Amino acid sequence: MKTSRIRMTHKYDETPKNIFSDFDWIRRHEKELLEKYGECSIIVFKQEVIGVGKTYKDAVANAERDLPENVEEVTPVHQWLFQRHPLQRIYPEPITSDE
Repeated sequence: MKTSRIRMTHKYDETPKNIFSDFDWIRRHEKELLEKYGECSIIVFKQEVIGVGKTYKDAVANAERDLPENVEEVTPVHQWLFQRHPLQRIYPEPITSDE
């Protein structure tokens, strides 16, 4: 049975080195990623999108399918891309006393 070469989990004290830089890269390029892929799940490894899908499961399957044969194992990150809506300011009505 073929096992996945994509490892999405790790032990508590064994954080892969690419995790923090990949999440930082996603935040810096969020606008471009949304323009290119739209709202979806993405899998990123070493600041490169390796999988895309409507769901997390689809994105991992896409990444596994497109991973080069010579790659033994990767430790990517997952992010859901979505349009962030700015908060509207709410101004409460002034409280008046009826004295």
